Amino acid sequence: MPTTRTATAADLDAMRAFEREFVGHDVSPETFSERFDQYPELFVLVEATGDSYGSGGELLGAASGYADGPAVDDDTVVLAAIGVRNGHEGNGLGRALLEAFEAGAREYGDAVSVAAADNVVGFYRACGYEPSCILVQVPETDLPADYASHGDLVDERSADGTRFLYYDFDEYHPSLRDGLANRLGGTANTILGKEL
Repeated sequence: MPTTRTATAADLDAMRAFEREFVGHDVSPETFSERFDQYPELFVLVEATGDSYGSGGELLGAASGYADGPAVDDDTVVLAAIGVRNGHEGNGLGRALLEAFEAGAREYGDAVSVAAADNVVGFYRACGYEPSCILVQVPETDLPADYASHGDLVDERSADGTRFLYYDFDEYHPSLRDGLANRLGGTANTILGKEL
């Protein structure tokens, strides 16, 4: 039986490697460690039980986040990464991780926000999350001059040569996200949120 628990400092290297491999989330070791030091309840994992005490098991999934930074509203916690090892999907591990993350998030805020790729929007919606806006990331050098006219642009920021554009909508549909990404020549995610 898998065990879901809050991570310890000893878990950080394995969690960071897991998130890089299975989620594509790659932050520096320093940033990962700083976030853990500041928000330890937002680092959770699920592992295969190694013995009757639930220790020493294989890392099957991980989730991490933070409660400050760019584009973070007051009282909103960001789920930066969540993932389950290949071959273990569909067994409730992702939902268990998300519930554990949300429990930790209550220490820092009253809502959770996540930027989701198109293949996981359904998972978040099934867990009570609602789409709130579309985030399009475009390299500054490729940004069309008329980017603001492609939708209801509500916010933007720049970092490391990338423009982050936040578009609102009246009613969400994946074709909105895909259309914005295509017209702007960038990649898009759906930002979803949930009140805790």
